[in-house]
Amino acid sequence: MDEVDIKKMHHRNAPDTEVAAAVLVAPRVTGLRKQALEALSRQTQGATGEELSRIMDEWLYSVKPRMTELAHMGLVEDSGRRKVNKRNRQEIIWQITDQGRTYING
Repeated sequence: MDEVDIKKMHHRNAPDTEVAAAVLVAPRVTGLRKQALEALSRQTQGATGEELSRIMDEWLYSVKPRMTELAHMGLVEDSGRRKVNKRNRQEIIWQITDQGRTYING
């Protein structure tokens, strides 16, 4: 999980500025993924991206993409439940998977 695939951090055929931005933030993204996974592991009922961003004291739009990345890695999953967020929109309640717990617990 600690290795970042830069190609997954920008759009296909992205302009050079978007690719450069992805390269610049890659080390921080890895850290946020781990922080998000650890924060979610402490939420017995799961949590939304909005809730996790508050718990982590991080910008919402830095946290939500990390949840999608963690889901692609099989470490978290959509619980199938939804919760209305501050913008009055339905948001996924994420839950950690067994694979995610194994990663956290070593």
